Amino acid sequence: MMIRSFEVIVLSMSIISIAAPALGQFFGRLEDSQSRQQCLTPEHYLGTCVALIDCPQVSEVYNFRDDRVGTQYVLALHRSCGTRSVNGEPIVCCTRPSTTTTTTILPISEATSTTTTTTTPQPTSTTRKPEQTSTTSISPPIDLRLNSCLLSPGVYGECIDIKRCPSILNQLKAKGNDPELVKFIKASNLLCDNVGQNVCCPTEPAPRRLPTEKEGCGEPNLVSFRKIVGGDEAMKGAYPWIALLGYGDSSLSIFKCGGTLITARHVVTAAHCIKDNLSFVRLGEHDLSTDTDTTHMDINIVKNVSHSNYNKTDGRSDIAMLYLERNVEFTNIMKPICLPNSPSLRAKSYVDTNPIVIGWGNTQEFGRSAKILRQLMIPVLENSVCQNSYKALNLSFSLNQFDKAILCAGTLAGGEDSCQGDSGGPLMTSEQLDNGEIRFYLIGIVAYGYGCARPNSPGIYTSTQYFMDWINDKVREMS
Repeated sequence: MMIRSFEVIVLSMSIISIAAPALGQFFGRLEDSQSRQQCLTPEHYLGTCVALIDCPQVSEVYNFRDDRVGTQYVLALHRSCGTRSVNGEPIVCCTRPSTTTTTTILPISEATSTTTTTTTPQPTSTTRKPEQTSTTSISPPIDLRLNSCLLSPGVYGECIDIKRCPSILNQLKAKGNDPELVKFIKASNLLCDNVGQNVCCPTEPAPRRLPTEKEGCGEPNLVSFRKIVGGDEAMKGAYPWIALLGYGDSSLSIFKCGGTLITARHVVTAAHCIKDNLSFVRLGEHDLSTDTDTTHMDINIVKNVSHSNYNKTDGRSDIAMLYLERNVEFTNIMKPICLPNSPSLRAKSYVDTNPIVIGWGNTQEFGRSAKILRQLMIPVLENSVCQNSYKALNLSFSLNQFDKAILCAGTLAGGEDSCQGDSGGPLMTSEQLDNGEIRFYLIGIVAYGYGCARPNSPGIYTSTQYFMDWINDKVREMS
């Protein structure tokens, strides 16, 4: 398959290098990203223009995608470097070039598609050194659908009816028959093969991997290490990844569960929170009693996936992934948390640590739900503690109910616990990076408990460490 795919890529690249300037003249070019050796991939990650053969991520594309979609993605990488070739080898924008790369690509102002000169890279303060090739396979983080269209190098859209494209439809309503707008719409329709009233509607590609610490995941706005006793109100914007799950019509604002933003398009929650009328996610919320404290955002859910092994009887594998309608634009009050994705964090024990659980759940058993986001610090216990406690309550239903797939957390004396309405929300801990910065990690998802804050009844939390492979797989999936 790889030989056939590469032949298709090289042939297609030679054709597109002739046609690209015509589109570029109308829609404009990203000169800043193409006028130097560094480049931006279609999903706006920083890359380096290198020969196709020196870009391992190309082969990774075909590990996860069929030939047609894979070819589209590689052609997009080629366009990001000006559709150029060196010694007959297509040049692509590569985020993870091979450490053996020896070809330096000159800026467009100094080279053309027929350039045949190669030089050895000379390190400078502005040259990005190739990263070491990881042994972990990472799929392309872009979601290229078969009806995708290219607006300009690195800027993608989706061919849909103009009535479903708010950005263009709103301009049409405001400007009417403005000649320039009409010209734009006709050209946009041409990009979609003149099919009906379709236009190339600007969209952002869905991320296909988890963000890293360097990319800003888990970065808190306010860092406070004071002990949270009995639970209290969180400071506004302290946990920008917290999500509320809305059911039914968004105008009614019926919230029954929580969740955690883990990428620009994905929210993780509990499987038992998935209901037929689950319809949207709210981000950036703090005080439910007012709409003026923060600029929150409601985003429709287009798909949800519960773990296939979720067991409603014993509560095991209580985890689900939500796919949002569009990407979230990260701000101080909306950004993703980190996950324990590295081998060291996957293997780390959090027993005897005191992570934080947050939510708008009931402040006491059968009580009213909180209006302002609350936070609580609780100790992680050995799983055997929960096993013995729930067995004594006749709530032990299977042999693996209290294995490594869960975290046991709570105060045995009672009085501190998550409660109804907190389900699906995050149990999180902070870690200090090598550079001294603090990042928050999602280590647990509120699953279930016996009542709320009862003595000898710790809460059960789904362990994200245990389900990291599943989480990565679901993020890679097309929404």
